[in-house]
Amino acid sequence: MTNTVGIAITTTMQDVFEVPDGVVRHITMIHIANIDGTAPVDVTAQWTDADNSDAVTRLVYLLTVQPKDARPATVGAFALMEGDKLQMNGSANGDAEATITYYDEVA
Repeated sequence: MTNTVGIAITTTMQDVFEVPDGVVRHITMIHIANIDGTAPVDVTAQWTDADNSDAVTRLVYLLTVQPKDARPATVGAFALMEGDKLQMNGSANGDAEATITYYDEVA
């Protein structure tokens, strides 16, 4: 079953989710919308690798989304393993929102 989660992006790097034990999480889409009417916002999305001392791998770094516009943050699907985290932040509080679509597979 496909699941969707949405978050308001803040200036603090925040966990979108941590993959539960015994699960492989397949992320199929990350979509960023700038809900500010006048200013662009820069968004960073990254994941931490629980099997590698929580090493950070950036999916996008300072991706600029123009006012009243939206952009995909990834092209194609990828998988995160148990304990891995998806994290995001932006250059302004409350100016952007993210929608993440995924499905889980029992490991």
